[in-house]
Amino acid sequence: MQKRICPVSNNSLRFSRLLYGGLALVSYLSQNYWVAGVVGVLMIIGMLSVKFDIVYQFYLYFLKKFFKEEHKIVQKEQGELSFVCGMAGFFLFTSFLLLSFGKFVSFSWVFVLTISGLLILSGITGSCIVSLFYVFFKKALKIK
Repeated sequence: MQKRICPVSNNSLRFSRLLYGGLALVSYLSQNYWVAGVVGVLMIIGMLSVKFDIVYQFYLYFLKKFFKEEHKIVQKEQGELSFVCGMAGFFLFTSFLLLSFGKFVSFSWVFVLTISGLLILSGITGSCIVSLFYVFFKKALKIK
């Protein structure tokens, strides 16, 4: 199976991760699990393609005009982008479901806080821990 490489704007990718992480942090601080659910759904939709990532597209088409800095286009593998967005979205949506049913409430809030911290960290640094997991699983399962 041939891997698909797609060009993405590094600034847009970092902005979307920072915004998702910030919204998850707001969800934790306000103890509003609906925000975590909405962020999870948005990330799961964004998992399908970068074209469906609403926050990424918003930065790319609207906010890019206000910032005068150079936009770097980087080559990323589509599978890696989908894996990262899907994992974070899955964990946030799972936390939302657990919170809405009242099961493992403390664990779920800690999970939301952890995911928000990882998203904010990846937005600031530009590298993602889940991307490293993707590379590890890819090598462990010997997928080309």
